[in-house]
Amino acid sequence: MVKIFSLLFCILAFPVFAQTASTELTLVQRCLDEAKKELKENPEGLTALNALKIVPDSVQVERYDRKIGRQHIATQLTATLRSATKPSVMLLCLLEEDKPLFTFIR
Repeated sequence: MVKIFSLLFCILAFPVFAQTASTELTLVQRCLDEAKKELKENPEGLTALNALKIVPDSVQVERYDRKIGRQHIATQLTATLRSATKPSVMLLCLLEEDKPLFTFIR
């Protein structure tokens, strides 16, 4: 009986977990797209950014309701980005209504 409930939970819960992971990766991609817009005048930086891949397990989305100065921030996102040839870097992105306001890569 316990096995049946466990199996049923996994079947019902998996789509929720998959959707959450998909949403997080969508937010990371939006942040990266914003960073690419900021680098359009820097071809070398843009090439380096395009070589980076998201580490899916590293994505952390923290939802909160705060202001930084006068700007409201609803979400802070962090993720590790990897390249085949260079050390990993960290992406920090601040969002409002799931729209990137600020991106920082170090």
